[in-house]
Amino acid sequence: MKLIFGICLALALSGIARGQAVDDPEVVVRQIINTGLIQGWDRKVLLHLGDAGAVLLTKVLADKELTSKTIGSVLIVIEESFADPSFVEIARDRRPRTALLVLRYLELSTNDADLKKHIADTGKHVRDRYAASLKEGKQ
Repeated sequence: MKLIFGICLALALSGIARGQAVDDPEVVVRQIINTGLIQGWDRKVLLHLGDAGAVLLTKVLADKELTSKTIGSVLIVIEESFADPSFVEIARDRRPRTALLVLRYLELSTNDADLKKHIADTGKHVRDRYAASLKEGKQ
């Protein structure tokens, strides 16, 4: 009985610890890459990064093997970082220079046709969102 109680308590505490919001962008990016999961608070942090999110990816990926799961997680970070470039706080990070470089690297790192399509779709999404933000800025 004590063992079951101990296990339940450990699970409850671990859920509480993960449920707490993290606002350090590098920690958020690292968690997404390591777990493959994204939460609402993570999206709010990434929304303000733009190309800085891709720069963080290069730092986090430096010691990682590029598996299909890792590439999928990278795509999540890039998509969320460019969901709406008008929310990116630093103006120069609204332009996806490093993000497009990371996407090109991912494309060259896999032979999986479905993954290559997802990478290409992400690149199109990023370029489209950037172009739309430029049009909105001129109005």
